[in-house]
Parts: sequence; structure tokens; C-alpha cells
Amino acid sequence: MTVQSIAGPRFSWRGPSNGWRQREGRGPTLALALFILVFSLIPVGRLIVAAFEGGFGAFWQVLDAPDVWRATRNTLVVAFGSGSLALLIGVVFALILSVTTLRARTALAFIMVMSLMIAPQISALAFKTLAGPASPLLKLVGLAPAPGTPNPMLGEFGIIVVMGLHHAPLVAITLASGLASIPRPLIEAARLDGASPWQVVNRIMLPLLRPFLLSAALLAFVAGTGNFGIPALLGLPVGYVTLPTLLFRKLASFGPATIGDAAAISVLIALIAGTGVIAASLLLARSASRLETDHRIEPFWELGRWRPAVEAGVWGVIALTVLLPLASLLATSLVPAYGVRLSPSSLTLAQYVEVLFRQDLTVRAFRNSMLLAGGAALSLAVITLVSAYVLDRAKPKVKAFAFALIELPYAVPGIVLAIACILLFIKPLPLIGVSIYATPWIILFAYHARFFAIALKPVMAAMATLDDAVQEAAVCDGARLGQRLRHIVLPLVFPAVFAGMLMVFLLAFNELTVSALLWSAGTETLGVALLSLEDSGLGAEAAAVAVTATLLVLVLMLAMQMLARRLPPNALPWQALAGPDRERRG
Repeated sequence: MTVQSIAGPRFSWRGPSNGWRQREGRGPTLALALFILVFSLIPVGRLIVAAFEGGFGAFWQVLDAPDVWRATRNTLVVAFGSGSLALLIGVVFALILSVTTLRARTALAFIMVMSLMIAPQISALAFKTLAGPASPLLKLVGLAPAPGTPNPMLGEFGIIVVMGLHHAPLVAITLASGLASIPRPLIEAARLDGASPWQVVNRIMLPLLRPFLLSAALLAFVAGTGNFGIPALLGLPVGYVTLPTLLFRKLASFGPATIGDAAAISVLIALIAGTGVIAASLLLARSASRLETDHRIEPFWELGRWRPAVEAGVWGVIALTVLLPLASLLATSLVPAYGVRLSPSSLTLAQYVEVLFRQDLTVRAFRNSMLLAGGAALSLAVITLVSAYVLDRAKPKVKAFAFALIELPYAVPGIVLAIACILLFIKPLPLIGVSIYATPWIILFAYHARFFAIALKPVMAAMATLDDAVQEAAVCDGARLGQRLRHIVLPLVFPAVFAGMLMVFLLAFNELTVSALLWSAGTETLGVALLSLEDSGLGAEAAAVAVTATLLVLVLMLAMQMLARRLPPNALPWQALAGPDRERRG
């Protein structure tokens, strides 16, 4: 909507782009264009050039290899299998949280999303320590398998189960947006006509949710295609290789000499994942525009006397799939070595003292992850403030196109972005002749590219709620852009900026997929340290690192929850899943 000032059309805040440029100058627009060019277009473009440098024949020769075909087959199997499991669990939980009178739905949604926010390698390690004959938790209750029994979580089955559980909240969050868009009068009319709650769900809601169901399935498939942490911990020990872990093994074994082959495989991964991302985005855009309404549904399925049983079942699933594996991780971290039975006599905090204060690798990894994640969060706060300001005033098609480019490095698998960064920085930078390859700066650059879209979303949502009249008055008083951003816009959107910073820090602190290929001696991150400890057979130390990282995730999520009332509606993923505006007291 255009807001006219008393000075006339020259100060129309959301007027034509030429008038805006006359008032603001081209600086913010050029800054946004530079961000998109540097963080999105140049890395992806360099990857494509490297993949086809020798022509299509050379590109196909790399892909037409037995190990690539085998890894492709494994990737598709685990992506389809885990995606199906994630879809089943995510649909059930999304419906239960949205349509039933279940109590404590915010707590349930919070725990579900926490399982998604926890790094994939930590989830894999938790399930690995839970199963098998060496499990301290199973030994405690006398249910451990006989010594020598293979760990059932290692291999294809374990990867599918853990990955499916890890991505189920992603499906639930996607469906929550569709459920929130179903018109409430439609549900109320069906109920007045005598339709039972099951009939409303089966005959009205599910048909309307088909586009969201398909897009959720595609997103789960894409997430499974690019996942590195879970196949690395559960697949590599038994020789089960997917495309991301194949890339890791090639570069770890042969180094930069195989960078051309890695580029070709990266393009293959990007093509598989990109097809799903584009299809899911188109489905969500079309379905959202068709169903969007201001009359949102409220829980209508009265559980009555069945509510205790339903709640016990829901919490039981959460306990088995989220809390029990984390309890196993905690138990493993409290014994002298992995495989020792947990008891009062074996209980020890020595592993925490070792990884937090004594061991150079883990102490350095904590410090590096803290600095890199914190640096990315702080600088992205400034970048997103300027970017959201520009995009909020852009035409809808321009805004959509620009955000799609910004989201590109996050949409492609992290391992693909890492290869792109290696290709981009393996030689000294033009003009200045300085190389950031094998330095912390390459990891920091990758974090900026990967998490730009994550930091931008809440700021854009907050920017859209601002009253333009306040800024219009400042323009009339002669305030410059920098003054308005610092003294007017930033104080109003700061909670969203801070939430974006916390989200970036949370994701970057435990990140492994990107840093697994970009780290060098002295620049190890927490995810790399955990993988190294587990690979060296130091399971108890790895569990202590994982528990510490999980506690940090919990603290940051609680901090964001404290900001919830000052953020736009559904700015936090668990808030969108639980639907706090629809929640009722039991």
C-alpha cells in the first residue's frame, strides 16, 4: 500500500523504483546486488564451470564410474526411505498438533524442532550409542545384546531410520503452513453439517493439503540427498557410501588433485536436490496463494476421555525417538570409556574435563566454532538489515527472484557449497593476490553464503509490519538512510534481527557438512572434532562433545522462545508448528 506524505507524491514511500532511488540513492540496492553476486552467483557459477571444463564427455566420464553409480543408488535409497518415514511421522504429528485438543502442544513442538536443530551427526551418534552390545544405557537396564552382535544402526537401515526421524520435523513444519492456510469457515461448515472430525480431516483437509504433502515429501527427499553427518557416522564404518560421503572420501584421500571429479559429482548432487527444491517451491507458492486466508483453523477434534491415552502415546513416541537417544548420549559421556556399564562407581565427569579443558583438538574446535559462528551471526545481522530494507520496497517479482538467489546456497547440499568454495579460493584472489584457502576465512565465507537466507527471513517478516508513516516523517525531517536504519528501523526490528543471529549461530556452531571439506590444521570446528573423535574410537569423548553442543542448542532455543512475543507471528519454527494463537487450555 502506498503511503503519501504531506509533501506530495515525491515522498511516496513505496512508490516507483526510480523515485525511491532518488530519495535513497543506489547504495543499498548495489549492496544487496553485491551480496547476491558474492555469496550466491559466483560460487555456484564457478562450480558449474569447473564441472564442464573438459566438456560434457569428461563430465560424463567422471559420473560413469562404478563407485559413483553405487553411491548414487545408495543416496536415492536412503533419501526415498528416510523421506517416506519422515513424511509418515511428520504428517501424523502436524495433524495432532493442529486439529486436536492435545495439551502442551508448544512443548511437544519445541522438542520436535530441537531434534531437527541438533546436528545430524549428533543424532547419529545418539542412536549409535543407544543400540548395540556396548550401549551403557542398555547395559544399565540389562537389555544389551550379546557381545559381538553387530550394531543395528550401522548401515542402510540405521541411516534411513535416523535420517527419517531427523527430518520428520521438517515435514511437520511444512504441513503446518498448509494447515494454517485452510479457511476456518470451511471446517466450521462441515462440522455444522454433522461431519465427524475424522471425516473433516480425511475428506476436506487432506485433499486441500495434497500440494503441501507433496512439497514436504520433496523437501525431505532433498534433505536426505545432501545429508552428510548421518551417513558419515553410520555408513562409512561399514563401507556404505552415499554421494556426499563419496565426495568426502575422494578429497580426504587424494586432495585437491581430484577437485575436477568432485565438481562433477557435486553438480550431480545439486541436480538431484535442485529438482526437488524447485518443484517444492512451485507447489508451495501455488497452494499458498490459493488457500491463504485471515480465518485460521482452530483445534476442533475434542479428544474427551481418550485424551490421556493419546497424550501418553504422543509423549511415548517423543521419548523413544528423541529423549531416549539423548539419554543414551548422556550416559555414554558419563562413563570412563564407551562400553563400560553405567553405575555409581563408574560415573565420572572426566570426559567433560578432557574435551572442555585439556584436549587441544576439542578446546580449539570449541573456540573456532564459537568465533566462526559468532562472526557469521554478527555480520549477517548487518547484511540482513540492509537487504531486508531493500527487499521490503521491491516489487513482488523482483523480491521473489532476489530471495530465490539468496536461498540458492542453502538449498543446495552443504557439501556442494564446500566444493564451490574450494574451487573459488584454491588460487589467490585476483588483484590482491591473497589466498584464503586452508584458512578460517574460507569457512566464514561459506557460513555467510549458507545461512544468509536463514538470517534474512525473520527480518523481512518484521520489516513488513513496520508503519511507514514513522519513516516518512523522518524523511521529511531530513534524516538520512543511515540515521533512519540506526535510530528507527533497527530498534523496531531488533528482536527479529537477534532471533536471526541466534538461529545462524545455532546452525553454524554444530555445522559439519560444509566444514568437513574446508577445515585445515588449526581450523577444526566442533562437527569435525566430533567426527574425528568417533573415528578414532573415543566414543565417550565424542559423546561429551555432543552433549555439550546439545545443551547449547537448548539454551539458544529457550532464548529465542523468550523473544517469541516480540517477533512476528510464527517467526519461530516450533511456534508455527504448535500454532500458539490456536492453542487451548486443557
